Amino acid sequence: MKETVKNIIQKYVNISCESTFIVGFSGGWDSMCLLDIMNKLSKEYGFLLVAAHLNHNWRGKESELEKERCLGFCEDNDITFISDTLQEGIKASELVAREMRYDFFKKCAEEFEADAILTAHTKSDNAETILYRVIKGTGLNGLEGIREVRDLGGFKVIRPILNFSRKSIEEYCIKNELYPNNDSSNNNTKYARNNIRHNIMPAIKVINPNIEHSLITLAEIAAGNNKIINELMENIEKQITVGDKWLTQNFLILNAAIKQHFVYKLLVNNGLEPSFGKIQEIINFISENQKSKTGKTLSVTNDKWLFVSNKYTYFVHSDSYTKIEEELVINKAGVYEFAGQYKIKILENTEKVEKYPKGISNFAYANLDNVKFPIVVRTRRNGDIINPFGMQGKMKLKKYFINKNIPEHDRDKIVLLCNDKEVLWAVGAGVSEKFRHNGSTPPYKLEVEKIADDNTR
Repeated sequence: MKETVKNIIQKYVNISCESTFIVGFSGGWDSMCLLDIMNKLSKEYGFLLVAAHLNHNWRGKESELEKERCLGFCEDNDITFISDTLQEGIKASELVAREMRYDFFKKCAEEFEADAILTAHTKSDNAETILYRVIKGTGLNGLEGIREVRDLGGFKVIRPILNFSRKSIEEYCIKNELYPNNDSSNNNTKYARNNIRHNIMPAIKVINPNIEHSLITLAEIAAGNNKIINELMENIEKQITVGDKWLTQNFLILNAAIKQHFVYKLLVNNGLEPSFGKIQEIINFISENQKSKTGKTLSVTNDKWLFVSNKYTYFVHSDSYTKIEEELVINKAGVYEFAGQYKIKILENTEKVEKYPKGISNFAYANLDNVKFPIVVRTRRNGDIINPFGMQGKMKLKKYFINKNIPEHDRDKIVLLCNDKEVLWAVGAGVSEKFRHNGSTPPYKLEVEKIADDNTR
């Protein structure tokens, strides 16, 4: 078993004296087995082994005792131990528990600069997961079950004992005189996975004693078919995508099965649990709003929305709605910084202009004789108006944005140069008639540059 664990880890990361591995350690049979094997390997290679224990704080004193036993095992075996306890009142659900565990493991990996995170999923866990997904409704991707490796915010999560059954894990623990915790909640069949383990799987084994093997074989077949499908889908994807956006009309002409595939992938790539119902809801929403010029949004989670317009379909995250509340007052030409995010340039121009920029550009030419200082740089406010270039009269900025087909979630991000309530330039959208000038050498050139943050400099 030790050699198998070593070989699986080495498929993805190097094992050396300079390595660091985080092992998710509940103290149960599976994680006790994995930690013991890793401890033996650490004595051979000299790497740092860290046992990460999260107390979900759902079972009071019992949870505390389990934590103490985990700590005792690590102290006896000279294993670095790190733990955390969740606050009371967090919803006791399998999904919440999973999310909290992986958040904790990622923090541990960051703290210790780990090479990988190891979790003790087994062949039995995998079979139960596949059956659970079949019951809930899943596609071919879901039938692949638990994967041997996955990414978690830049860290590899490896499952080195995924090919071993729960029975073989128990035999290892008994043979090596290990004394795992027995979590009482594992017997509570109100949790779906426990119900599958204790009731449904035994009933199926009456019909097929080798059900675990059958489900794992199904997962392998699904994985093989998915590789073929993904290769074919890559070519189709090129026809419907521009960057991270879908071309709405190109997506809609795909057949139903291919649409479902792409929506499934979209959900997974955004960290969401796909289901047939959610996939169909999204397809229907895209179809219903395919003619919208300014677009509509569908709330998918608390901080994610799907945006659909007649041109594009894409996910919008909560930070897309962050509005800059600051204002910058400019009293004369010069170079200024706005909200720590933009550089504003208003400079005299001496060059002859052969071709003027389009309205969507981040620079513009202007005659400021018709403009009074101060010029205020800000984002939109209620009551804003604009006199669009080439037009007589003024209109509400909101209507101007609608006419320009600018999505609602993008409007608060547009930088404006204003005289009081009148917009002189909506950067990337268009300029005011007040900027009009005669001649081929306009008096001023205006430019707005995004300042690169520390991560992109």
